[in-house]
Amino acid sequence: MNEKELKLTDLDYAIGDHHIQMLKAALPYMEIAQQRAMSFFIKWNELVRTMAFFEENGDGMMSVCSLDENHVSPVDMLNAVKPYANQREQELIDIMTKLLSGRNGRNSGRGPISMEQLLSILPPEQQSRFETIQLMMQTLGQM
Repeated sequence: MNEKELKLTDLDYAIGDHHIQMLKAALPYMEIAQQRAMSFFIKWNELVRTMAFFEENGDGMMSVCSLDENHVSPVDMLNAVKPYANQREQELIDIMTKLLSGRNGRNSGRGPISMEQLLSILPPEQQSRFETIQLMMQTLGQM
């Protein structure tokens, strides 16, 4: 993905600071040792700000997302992730969305596609990506 195509997430906005962005912009003009030290400082600062953000929001929910009961399905999560994916990943997300929509009875009368059927039609690289996303969804479901 081209660096110019990267998008900020709600978490980036919640913990972001224009001073940190200024430091990031200055990195290419520093010596390598300075870049390394400053990069560690920037990431440490972001980690501290992330921990503070979740301490201030005791319920663990990101208030910037303002999730409601109508937008908490795996399909909704996939749709939220899709803009950050590259073209091939977006195609895989489309397949997963169709799979999950079928499992929920939202497709046009066809039975749901099993995970095994889906994996059998994917190339090995996409199978690996799918398994990674599936693991991520399972982890999020346990939280």
